[in-house]
Amino acid sequence: MQTEPQTRHSPALPELRFSLNLLYVGRLLLGMKSPSLTTDAGLDAFDERIEDVTDELVSTELLHEAAVLAGDILPMTMPDNDVQSA
Repeated sequence: MQTEPQTRHSPALPELRFSLNLLYVGRLLLGMKSPSLTTDAGLDAFDERIEDVTDELVSTELLHEAAVLAGDILPMTMPDNDVQSA
């Protein structure tokens, strides 16, 4: 089983992806509301935040890839076994 090398940027990637997905869902739900209830300012604020999170995600992914190429990866940790050897 081959896994992606872990860098110091790795923990931020799932959080940023999840945040971006939530923003997309929120934007979709807001867009489904009645046009009279939805303001252009509200949609613009969502779109701006989506762009900000997308930019941060892309930059973090680039930093992660650069760290992998530079060999700046975290050591692999083995899960602790609760069974003690006799």
